[in-house]
Amino acid sequence: MSASTEQIPVATFIDDIDKYMVKEGSAEAALEKLQAFYSACKAIEQRMSQRKKRLQAKVPDIESTYNALLQMQQRAEQGESLTVHYELAQCVYAKAIVPVHRENKVCLWLGANVMLEYGREEAIELLERNLAEAKKTLQELHEDQALLRDQITTTEVNMARVFNWDVKERRKAKAAEASEAQ
Repeated sequence: MSASTEQIPVATFIDDIDKYMVKEGSAEAALEKLQAFYSACKAIEQRMSQRKKRLQAKVPDIESTYNALLQMQQRAEQGESLTVHYELAQCVYAKAIVPVHRENKVCLWLGANVMLEYGREEAIELLERNLAEAKKTLQELHEDQALLRDQITTTEVNMARVFNWDVKERRKAKAAEASEAQ
């Protein structure tokens, strides 16, 4: 169970609508309570979706950096330099020959204007961990979103049941009024 799973509120299906409505008092109060719960679930769903999109954008960057480091490592083991073409500016590329067999240091851009120098093996291990953690978190988010969708669906069904109960009760009251008037 992930940490965010513990933050997902649990919606209880209303089995006995009459009993539930006696406890709640009025349809308006019950609907208001269910609507507040529904809104909270939708807000959580939105935050999860944004987090998932950010992670999905990061994974390809981590993978490409990881693959580049593996290629550097392979060339270093062969005792060769690495020839790369990289984007200098938009639509402007440059060619560089990197003596990876002479130098074992790489710089990783960590974000927030922070770049750190690592040994190549250490950088590869760091990226392996980061990639595994990002993929694990994506999987957990996917599972959490499925659980949250179940809670939202249950709440929507509960809201419909309360609304239908209210319509049924109003019709009964109207029919009772009509029979009394006769």
